[in-house]
Amino acid sequence: MKLIKLLILCACLIGVARFTHHQTHGFRLSKIVGNLCEEKQWIASDLPSEELLTQRYHYLGRGLQSFVFASEDGKYVIKLFNNRYQRNMNIYRLLSHLPLVGPRAQERYSYFHAKLLRTFSSYQIAEEELQNEAGLIFTHLNPSADLPERLTIVDPLHIEHTINPNEYGFIVQKRAKMVYPTLLSYIEEGNIDETKQAIASLVQLFIAKYEKGIADNDPLIRTNYGFIDGKPVQIDVGPFTKDPQIADPGNYSLEVLKATNSLKHWLEDHCPELCPFLAETLKEQLPAQTHQTTDNELLKT
Repeated sequence: MKLIKLLILCACLIGVARFTHHQTHGFRLSKIVGNLCEEKQWIASDLPSEELLTQRYHYLGRGLQSFVFASEDGKYVIKLFNNRYQRNMNIYRLLSHLPLVGPRAQERYSYFHAKLLRTFSSYQIAEEELQNEAGLIFTHLNPSADLPERLTIVDPLHIEHTINPNEYGFIVQKRAKMVYPTLLSYIEEGNIDETKQAIASLVQLFIAKYEKGIADNDPLIRTNYGFIDGKPVQIDVGPFTKDPQIADPGNYSLEVLKATNSLKHWLEDHCPELCPFLAETLKEQLPAQTHQTTDNELLKT
């Protein structure tokens, strides 16, 4: 009987934990505390306007790297970094001192440490070279003392939390409208010319990024790109690395074709008459090809 009661209690606790996680979308303050990477002095942004951090920010969603909150005026989003790499590093740092598991724990520590450095390096690349392309307003990667000391965020349960932004890692971007809902609204309204302009500018955004020698391991249009006042932007700034080879037209042409393949399939489902326009745009905007593989991909498109 005691065993049964214990099992029921455990099941209830697990159920409550899962329900709470679902209701809060996995967010809690402990997941953003200590979310900086202080071993390196990262690039610093110019101080933002006062209105940027003095208004409330309401929970909007989450990604792999951060929790996203939208400003009350609807103009901005603040992305507070998830400290999952730091938490894992702390755990494996402790385990690395134990016998037997120590070497394996040290390997895992090094793995998460490298992931953390790559992520912050990506934020720095965005700040230095892709501010306009990412709609970036402010990047905060090191502890500071010159920001307002109170930032109010409202979690998924509509509970307000006040944090000191000087102590947290985050970025602020202009709020964008996602690509596919934007294109669909143009199509439904019969604005085909506007749709074509949006498609062409999105292709150009990919090209402009690669021409700067910036590689992107997650160029997913559905979740990582949007439009601000009709201008395309990359809203996810977590997957960037510097790679001079990607600036070669023969290399990035194939990358652009791969990235826009999902757009081709989306157009096939929602506005197939625009598929030839996408194919023609790719042929016009991509430079002369140097790899036969890329030529073949263009013909398939």
